[in-house]
Amino acid sequence: MEKAKIAIIGLGDMGMGHFNGFSALKEAQVTAVCDREQAAVNRALDAVKGSNARQYTDYIEMLDKEELDAVVIAVPGYLHEELAIECIKRQKNIFLEKPVAINYEGYKRIVGAKKSSRSIIQVGLVYRYSNLYRTIGKKLNEQNELGNVMMAWCKEYRQCFPQEEWFYDETKSGGTIVEKDCHHFDIFNWMIGSKPKKVFAMGGQHVYKNGQDNLIDCSYSIKEPKIISNVSIVDHALVSIEYENGAKAQLGLCMYLKPQNNSGDGLEIGFIGDNGKQLIARRDECFGIYGGEFNDRVEYNPDIISDNNGFGHIGCQTQRLEFIDCITHGKQPIASIEQTEDALLIALAAEKSIKENRLVSISEYK
Repeated sequence: MEKAKIAIIGLGDMGMGHFNGFSALKEAQVTAVCDREQAAVNRALDAVKGSNARQYTDYIEMLDKEELDAVVIAVPGYLHEELAIECIKRQKNIFLEKPVAINYEGYKRIVGAKKSSRSIIQVGLVYRYSNLYRTIGKKLNEQNELGNVMMAWCKEYRQCFPQEEWFYDETKSGGTIVEKDCHHFDIFNWMIGSKPKKVFAMGGQHVYKNGQDNLIDCSYSIKEPKIISNVSIVDHALVSIEYENGAKAQLGLCMYLKPQNNSGDGLEIGFIGDNGKQLIARRDECFGIYGGEFNDRVEYNPDIISDNNGFGHIGCQTQRLEFIDCITHGKQPIASIEQTEDALLIALAAEKSIKENRLVSISEYK
């Protein structure tokens, strides 16, 4: 089988992850890379040894010149709509980083454009492809280990975002909750198996405040530490969600952790069912099922290596392999653009709830 010809647009932290990851797969070849900053292109080509990808600073020029099987879009969220629609116009398959768009109107325009094309779009909700959460999904959705999941929670106590100004500008990122927590809302939706109905959230700025000299030093970023003063995103929030089946979920987010302490212990995701059992996943590494009629306590340690092989987040190489399989065989991905709608709506509703200090119904977006 010929290798799938892949182009990467955007060579920041996520784009470099995809450049390295796709380049390592025998099923793929990164034939072109694009970033509007020539320095980013040069850095990328220096970092990925042995790559002979052609380089561009104009993505339209790249799309018009290159014969491509797919395009990876790894640019800031406010640019997703423009780039995705240009790719769809040219019938290109797309791997689109999350969030799909920073507002619901943009999401709908991308989906509308896709309907009149043959483009396959997979969204970078990487947890959908991890062995850990797929195992949890089987326990909850197929084996009904908790009965009906009626309560879910996530604590994401984390360090700051990478030191790029667009992360801290809600007009470009959509806000902290849109940019990051669509991942966790997608897990809630997946495990609960119902549609979100209402959202209430509180949040603000405790750590990175608008107008002050905020030293941003994210340990996993490829960029040098940077002072960012214009900050319009929240750095902490509590988000509560009600589902149509009566289930409830809550997410606690903060950026209090310092990089040197960011061991992963700030991440926990849990579920409680109507049979009296709970499942708790910790650090994206392991999970346990506890309680119930017989006070069970069973620990699970799924394979968390083979789905990424050292190329980034759990599930990252599996998502790339399954994307290639989808575009090769014309299959729809598990993390299709349609599948991501509810997670985006929860995030948008949470951001709106914080601004307007009120309960937001998902029906307001329909």
